[in-house]
Amino acid sequence: MSTIIYYLHLIPALFLQIFMLKTKTYYEDDRRQNKRIKGSAIIISNHRSFLDGLVIALRFFFKRLHFIATDFYKYRLKIVKFIVYVAGGIFVDSEVNSFDFIEKSRRIIAKGRSIMIFPEGGFKHTFEPSKFSAGYIMLAVKMGAKIIPIVNDFNYGLFKRVHLMIGNSIDLSGYTNAELTKAKFKEINEEIYNKFLLLFYELKKKKAERLSYKYEFIAPQPGNVIRINAGSYYHYGVFLNANEVIQFGHAVNRAGENVVVNSVSLNEFCGAKIPEVRIIKKRFIRKTEDIEKFAKSCLGQGRYSMMNNNCFDFANRVTLKI
Repeated sequence: MSTIIYYLHLIPALFLQIFMLKTKTYYEDDRRQNKRIKGSAIIISNHRSFLDGLVIALRFFFKRLHFIATDFYKYRLKIVKFIVYVAGGIFVDSEVNSFDFIEKSRRIIAKGRSIMIFPEGGFKHTFEPSKFSAGYIMLAVKMGAKIIPIVNDFNYGLFKRVHLMIGNSIDLSGYTNAELTKAKFKEINEEIYNKFLLLFYELKKKKAERLSYKYEFIAPQPGNVIRINAGSYYHYGVFLNANEVIQFGHAVNRAGENVVVNSVSLNEFCGAKIPEVRIIKKRFIRKTEDIEKFAKSCLGQGRYSMMNNNCFDFANRVTLKI
């Protein structure tokens, strides 16, 4: 009966999918990918609105999904709590330190169903995914369920399109009979979070590849992407002012530094070369103040990847509306 009620609520949302969401899905690996979820799984995703779970439920329409609901819903109207329940909500009451949700989750996983968890916690309006709480790891280990990471770009709107990046499943079955310490949980969580971020960067790169632009030798303005020819490649940075260019890695005259996001002067960035400035339509560019805030929030960040997290990819994420 609960499954019937679930689909009675989900079927009308197909109109939302057609006219507002129009979800496009990318995969970490098309050859061995989670285009369909076989068996049970713990789905983890970033979180910004009530639509986030719906997008994933519609993407896996023929898979009965449940999700962890915090005690936020305790203070809602009874009808709201009922809707959350029939939609597959598994309530967690942190005030009474109850672990009933673990047994409920175990029964659901035993039926071959899957559970969505948003490990950031509440709605996170941040430039990049926030750090994860490790509770999802405990459930995955206790129940022997694989973890499927899904990145959402939250691009909701009538004339927009939502993009998902679905990663390869993560198998933690090797820890099922192990006594995991708090430090080990933290280590596993950090590893999965880093993997999630790389999926996030890959999704942003795929969206940036669709845009066209050119470079000119003109004076840079705050928020511009600039580049210099470093011989066999171009090095990119985000110009804020003559004393601040935010770059990922080092400019050609600062060899030997760690590959992290750092700030240099325009002279340090360019060396003896003249920078080129990217020209692109304004509707694709973030506000200058947001570019500065985003760029500075990344200072000290690592996780360099030649494939999807290099200096060019970093500059795109910071400046483009992708």
